Amino acid sequence: MNLTTANLAYYLLAHGLISSSSVVAGEFVVLDASRRNRNFKVITNTGPGLFIKQMRDTQPDAMLTLRREATCYELSREDEALRRLMPRLLAYDPDRHLLIIELLPDAESLAEYHARERSWPADVGRLLGEKLGFCHARGAAVVDTEAMRQKFPRQIPVVLTWRDGGHAALSQYGRIGPALSAVIQQHPEFEALLDALGAEWRFDSLIHGDLKWDNVLVFPQSDRLDFRIVDWELADLGDAAWDVGAVLQSFLTMWILSMPIGSGLPPEHFVAMAAQPIEPMRPVLRAFWRGYASTRLLGDHESRPELERSMRFAAARLVWSAVEQRLYTGRLDAAALAMLQVSLNVLKSPAQAVADILDA
Repeated sequence: MNLTTANLAYYLLAHGLISSSSVVAGEFVVLDASRRNRNFKVITNTGPGLFIKQMRDTQPDAMLTLRREATCYELSREDEALRRLMPRLLAYDPDRHLLIIELLPDAESLAEYHARERSWPADVGRLLGEKLGFCHARGAAVVDTEAMRQKFPRQIPVVLTWRDGGHAALSQYGRIGPALSAVIQQHPEFEALLDALGAEWRFDSLIHGDLKWDNVLVFPQSDRLDFRIVDWELADLGDAAWDVGAVLQSFLTMWILSMPIGSGLPPEHFVAMAAQPIEPMRPVLRAFWRGYASTRLLGDHESRPELERSMRFAAARLVWSAVEQRLYTGRLDAAALAMLQVSLNVLKSPAQAVADILDA
């Protein structure tokens, strides 16, 4: 059964998620928010709203990713730290390949928040760091549970496995995969640095795996902002620094893509002409790391090495972003090549990257 705006009310009634009186009184609204999946928002006058996600792709791999996401939400029911990080799960229906979570009132993604505010308050970075730190602290215990280990694939990201099947795996990503593979093969040092990072991979926590601004929802809570992280389809037991690197990489990507790279100007002019300069991002990035490090109880002797390690993962994620953002174009444009160059620079000198990017 594929849900639509026409039949969704019948499904929700049958599962006790809305009342018949609210249907009769017309006290709810269904909004189609479909993208890659069938998504619906249900807004009611009598209770909390609902967000429904139903998979379009019913292949086994897609079903497993939905199961992973449901598992994470189920974990949050039992753990206060995770409850403060994820929306509440209301229903999971594996037969119809859907899950239903609470609809957060007045929520917007971090991307939407930044587009509206045109700024990054340091408190946003600090709170995100603390929330992610709580998640990883709790996630370390999940790794030690045999039942949980059976529910996750424990995979190392493809971008860190060039000499162990990474090039072959990229062939699945249309024309852009082989194009990136060819560039990496032309730079043996680049390949070696990424493989060396992959050799350091730890299975030390539950990780989100796809932490980007679209997957972080911010909403007002009393006199402050709060966060929830959504779309846990790629969650896994893996390296906590991968998620931290994803946050750092999001800022790097915004910075790089705001430069006039395709303008024909000399490269040395790009940084000075960035529409989103790195300087206003630094206080937010520093607050993010301090919030994360304090929550993870990283001492002074641990914090800097772990930050540099996370910066290397940010570099690896830049490589992956060059693939993700160009799946339908099949070519590496000037912006993608710039991302690859920044990635290589960071991997070669992560300490210098921390100093330059965070001014720390």
